Amino acid sequence: MYENDYPYIETMFKTVLGSFDEDMAAIRDNFRQGNLDSLRRAVHKIKPTFGFAGMPAVQDTCKNFENKCSSAKSITEVEMDFPALIKCLEEAGEIVMEEYQKLKAFNNSSS
Repeated sequence: MYENDYPYIETMFKTVLGSFDEDMAAIRDNFRQGNLDSLRRAVHKIKPTFGFAGMPAVQDTCKNFENKCSSAKSITEVEMDFPALIKCLEEAGEIVMEEYQKLKAFNNSSS
């Protein structure tokens, strides 16, 4: 996706990680508050993060959850799907962090 521009890839991953915790907190808070529209928007906001990181399956998981939020009348309609979404996002976040650390080490050793 980014050819061999490892410094740029490192920058992209750093950007992703820079807002990840805040975005995850917004998703959890909106779920706890039962605010479907804000929950949908928070999931929508984090979704492109995983496109930048080359993780389209995670984007699809976000899109599916986002669609469920759009059609749901209450938070109870997405309760069963929420733990899987959080698990998917947390695991993806860990992968991005691990890859960022590897890129950073590689780029530092190459300079």
